[in-house]
Amino acid sequence: MFQTLLERVTAAPLQSQQLLLPIPFAVTKDQAEALDALTPTLSRLAITLEPASATSALLTTFPVLLLERRVEPDEFTQELLDSLTHLADHLKQSTESLLHEVLDMMACKAAVKAGDHLSHAELRALLEHRESIERAAACPHGRPTAIRLSIKELHRQFGRS
Repeated sequence: MFQTLLERVTAAPLQSQQLLLPIPFAVTKDQAEALDALTPTLSRLAITLEPASATSALLTTFPVLLLERRVEPDEFTQELLDSLTHLADHLKQSTESLLHEVLDMMACKAAVKAGDHLSHAELRALLEHRESIERAAACPHGRPTAIRLSIKELHRQFGRS
């Protein structure tokens, strides 16, 4: 998911969906300042958080890709707001590292989760796509995306030792 998002953002800003009703959020002074600094990066990611007052902001657009993956705009945006100060610190490093931080968060939310139903074709496509990904061995948070089991361990798991 990270690679897909990165490829799309590199080519052009992500496709956004205008929300029928803007979603309000309370913001701290630090979050409001960080939000100002992050607005250009968030725009590339199809996220529009507009200041409504000194203590609130409105989410007015959200990435179509995340909506298609059933990511809840309010939950994602709250998590984004909670980490805004941390993300703003990345601006001192580079806009690219900031972009990667937010893409990591987006990829995590949009990724296939335990319990998600995938068709055989979707599974096949996911595994084929995994082979072409640079960072395929682990998710953005460092957790492995696959594990290797020996035949002995597999037998043990099924009570066949």
